[in-house]
Amino acid sequence: MAVMDAQNPLLGETTCGTLLQKLQEIWDEVGESDEERDKMLLQIEQECLDVYKRKVEQAAKSRAELLVTLSDAKLELSTLVSALGDKSFLGVDTVKASGTIKEQLAAIAPALEQLWKQKEERVKEFSDVQSQIQKICGEITGSANEQAGAPAVDESDLSLKKLNEYQVKLQELQKEKSDRLHKVLEFVGTVHDLCAVLGMDFFSTITEVHPSLDDKTCVQSKSISNDTLLRLAETVSALHEDKKQRLHK
Repeated sequence: MAVMDAQNPLLGETTCGTLLQKLQEIWDEVGESDEERDKMLLQIEQECLDVYKRKVEQAAKSRAELLVTLSDAKLELSTLVSALGDKSFLGVDTVKASGTIKEQLAAIAPALEQLWKQKEERVKEFSDVQSQIQKICGEITGSANEQAGAPAVDESDLSLKKLNEYQVKLQELQKEKSDRLHKVLEFVGTVHDLCAVLGMDFFSTITEVHPSLDDKTCVQSKSISNDTLLRLAETVSALHEDKKQRLHK
């Protein structure tokens, strides 16, 4: 290695000072004029300035990008906390609001990750409740088979208060469904008894109202729609009228 250094001194420890000294030695050996030396030194200084300028510009660009990333992260953090509710994420108070840009980003990252996970879980809860609400509403209106896909979740309000409102609505609908099903079964039982008395075919009579009212269909699958209840009431009324007329003969 010592032989190589002797052959090429530039391969040794290189600093601006050693390089300038080596350059001066070469100029002395060559016999460069002071004017030419000054010209070259100015050129070197300008090239150094250009390198520093590029590095400063790159650093400024990197800082600007980090600031945008930090601003976006803070905005997303604020948006998530607002959507999930003021008290849904107490850890937001511990997020560092000072320090270097990278320190602030490092502090926000775990908070965002936790909020994203919480948001994902909350969206699923909303989707499940809203899907059940949509299903029962469809059963009541008779449009269950016409519904297209799961209902859209409003991600701007995922608070527990809003979720509770949906859960209360679902409970009300579940009770209404239970009441309607009970009424349907009462009507079906009445139709069955009247058909037996009148000697009519119960199966054809009841399935004419709705195919799901057949005894072979499980209770939870029976139609509870407004139209079905109306037609059942009309059928029962017609059978009672038929029975009354027969008794008068």
